[in-house]
Amino acid sequence: MANASPEVKNHTTLALDIGGTWIRAATVTHDGRLLGARKQANPTTSSATEILALCAQLADEARAASPVPPLGLGVSTTGPVNPRTGVLYDPPNTPAGFSGLPLGQYLREQLDLAVVVDRDANAAALAEQRFGAVRGCTDFVYLTVSTGIGAAVIADGELLRGADGAAGELGHVVVAPDGPVCGCGRRGCLEAVAAGPAIGRAADRHAQANPGSGLAKLRDSLGGTPIRGHHVGVAALEGDPDARKILAAVGAAVVSSIVDIVNVFNPQRIVLGGGVAMAQPNWIEEANDALRQSALQPASETARVVPTELGDNGGLLGAALLLDQPDHGARHRRQE
Repeated sequence: MANASPEVKNHTTLALDIGGTWIRAATVTHDGRLLGARKQANPTTSSATEILALCAQLADEARAASPVPPLGLGVSTTGPVNPRTGVLYDPPNTPAGFSGLPLGQYLREQLDLAVVVDRDANAAALAEQRFGAVRGCTDFVYLTVSTGIGAAVIADGELLRGADGAAGELGHVVVAPDGPVCGCGRRGCLEAVAAGPAIGRAADRHAQANPGSGLAKLRDSLGGTPIRGHHVGVAALEGDPDARKILAAVGAAVVSSIVDIVNVFNPQRIVLGGGVAMAQPNWIEEANDALRQSALQPASETARVVPTELGDNGGLLGAALLLDQPDHGARHRRQE
C-alpha cells in the first residue's frame, strides 16, 4: 500500500488479525479506513481446523464490504510464524495442534487470494509507522503488553526479521530467573510476569496465601472463575493495596525491559501498546524517567516512549500493509 500509483490508489486489502483473545477481520482502504469489520472471541478450546474455518469465514464476510476486489489478504497472528511460508512455528499462547499449521496456504485456498502471514507485533509496528504514533520514523520498537507480550523492531526503516523471520520476541526475555513458568517453557520471561493472564495468576497466588485479603474476596466473588488482569486493574483503582503492589511490580518489570531495549537497539521511539499497557498510562512517564536516569548515552537522550495511537486497530491496519513488505508477495501469490 506504500507509494500507491494513481491507478491503484483506490485499492483495498483484506486484513485478518488473530489474537489471543479476539479474531478480527476487515477490508482496509489504501488510506487506512476499515470497512466491514468483523470480530469474534477466539475459541481457544476449539481445534485448529475449527479456528481456521472461523478465520476464513470472518475474512470472507469482511470482503463483502469491499467496493473493489481486494488485492490480497494480510494476516497478523500471534507468533512465532514463518513470514515466508505462512506456517506457524510453536506459538506459546495457542492450543496444541497449531505448531506447523499451514495458515497461509489454507486461507489462500479457501479465499482464492494472495496471502501474507506475519507476527501481530510486526503488523502493528508497520501500522504505527504509516498511520500512527511514529509516522515516518526509521528506528523504533513496538512493544505490546496484552494477553501476551509481543514486540517488533524497525531498524533503518526495515523490520528486523532474523534468520528465520522470528526476530523480535522480546516478551520471552527473562526478567525474573526464579519467576513463574512461561508458556514458552522457560521461567520468568517478561510475558510470564507482565501479560494480562500473568497478572491474574499473581493475584490468585496472593489470594490463596492471604485468605482475608481483598484479592481473596475478589476471587470468592468470581465463583471459581480465574482472576483476570482487568480484575486486578479495577481492584487497584478502587484502592486495594495488594492489587496496587502487583501492578507496581509489573510496571517495574516493563519499564526495566524498556531500558534494556533502548540500550540494545538505540531507537528513536518505543511505542507502547496493548490492553494492559493502555490501562496503565503512568507507565509512559515512568519509562521516560527511567530512560533519562538509567539508559546508556547517547541512546538515553534520543529515545522516548510514546503510547500507541491506533490501539486495537493496529493489527488489522498493519496486516493490510504486509503485502507491501519485501520478499513476501512473490512467495504467497494466489495459485492461478
